[in-house]
Amino acid sequence: MIKSAEEKFIYKPPVKNHDAVPMWFCFPATSMIGMCSLGYLHLFRLFDENPNIYPERIFTDTDRPLQNIKDVEIIGFSVSFEFDFQGIFSILKKYNIPFRAKDRNENHPLIFGGGPVLTTNPEPFADFFDIIVVGEGEEVLNKMMNEYKEVRNLSKKEQLIHLSKIEGVYIPSFYDVEYNSDDTIKSITPNTKDVPEKINKRHIKDLNKSLYTPILTEKSVFPGMFLIEIARGCPKRCRFCMASYLTLPARYPLYENVVKAINKGLEYSDKIGLLGALITEHPDFEKICEYILMLKKEKDFKISVSSLRIDTITPIIVQTLVECGQKQATISVEAGSERLRKVIGKKLTEEDISKGLKIAREKGLTGLKIYGMIGLPTETQKDIEELANLMKKLKKENKGFNLTLSVSSFVPKAQTPFQWEERPDEKIINTRSNYLRKELNKNKILFKPTSVKWDYIQAIISRGDRRLSSILEKVYELGGTIGSWTKAYKEISQEYPLPDFDWYANRKRDFLEILPWELIDTGVSKETLHKEALRAYSFCPPEETL
Repeated sequence: MIKSAEEKFIYKPPVKNHDAVPMWFCFPATSMIGMCSLGYLHLFRLFDENPNIYPERIFTDTDRPLQNIKDVEIIGFSVSFEFDFQGIFSILKKYNIPFRAKDRNENHPLIFGGGPVLTTNPEPFADFFDIIVVGEGEEVLNKMMNEYKEVRNLSKKEQLIHLSKIEGVYIPSFYDVEYNSDDTIKSITPNTKDVPEKINKRHIKDLNKSLYTPILTEKSVFPGMFLIEIARGCPKRCRFCMASYLTLPARYPLYENVVKAINKGLEYSDKIGLLGALITEHPDFEKICEYILMLKKEKDFKISVSSLRIDTITPIIVQTLVECGQKQATISVEAGSERLRKVIGKKLTEEDISKGLKIAREKGLTGLKIYGMIGLPTETQKDIEELANLMKKLKKENKGFNLTLSVSSFVPKAQTPFQWEERPDEKIINTRSNYLRKELNKNKILFKPTSVKWDYIQAIISRGDRRLSSILEKVYELGGTIGSWTKAYKEISQEYPLPDFDWYANRKRDFLEILPWELIDTGVSKETLHKEALRAYSFCPPEETL
């Protein structure tokens, strides 16, 4: 097992070439958070195993002497959430690097970013990066870094032209955006010769390349936990879900490789975490559980899993969780009425939910955390009442079982069938949230809503465009609080015309409107997404194939 202050590397990096490229790979939060991000650590390992790259991990609480930045040629950021801009700015400011690409000179490092937020809609962040990597970094980053090494002595402009020819590499400065008088986008056009008109998202076909924790530490939100990715993507394709549409098709490592990873993990830790958008869809998940139970007879260890889908819960899955120390689990129902679940593409009946909960209780779990949403398309007060009634029914059927309902408000996401949908205003969401709180409190069901104001701000960014860059800078300057958003808008809108925040967050888009993220080709066309959106209003399930 690892000792408290140590880091344990599960791999051995090669000897670096004498001319290896010095780079910083940054996570825009503290090291405690960054060191439990499997995606970030996996990409760091890819860099570190490349003899042409000399990478360092950098977090918001990392301290490096200011002079060290002089030797760094490239700085990369892993961006998972809309609010990561604050961590990005924090790191850039600490080392006196201008936020905007246009303000950086030949002496500054190239700055690139990647991750789900930048793949879905990079535009609110476009002015801050020289390069944005679109898609899964495993397919792009080593090639990009090796190509950079070949042109490192050229000017930045020449470097970027060279790198733009790599599929999945987006150079925002090579594209101009024009706007109509009604604030919608008029055009997105290349301003540089021979750059692609669309940026294709990259994705890996094979998950069998040991996607497990490469570095173990106790100094993490999940101290000493050995993480294993056993699923990427989700085949269910709920219409609001960015993770589902962004990572198509769903992929799974082979059973044999999952078993090898578990055994590898137990050499270093007594805590294993199984990750994935929907791990129970792994074709051999019950077989994996059987293997874990067999190992449990020989050694003591704990297993944690990401959220489960209630209609895939089986006795052996629950038995595995309970015997390996997990007493509660998390599931998502999203909506209380079957009608609304059909609208969002959640193929889940009330019978499925009751049956899954019964298995969870009878096989030893002590409670479930249930996720729901407020403000989904076509939602009415009746749907909210049915959500409350569903929770009360589940509580009545499972006496002594701890139930928690956590709800967030609907945030329309780019690259999903609901990217055109409106978001209800704050008053409607608060009224429905307060109703749920009152009804559930009567029945001793814990109710945990997210902040409606922060969800609203997330919605501004998620469908935003390049004009938000000044807002993001000003918000950071003002401290990043909720109140700083209003102040930032007042100041920036006096300098140049800017649509109001409701225009970004709540407005229903027209299908013919050019959307800020249309430059990105995820492999699912705008027409296909629109067809799925129309199917929602006919209560049809998602198409089996796209």
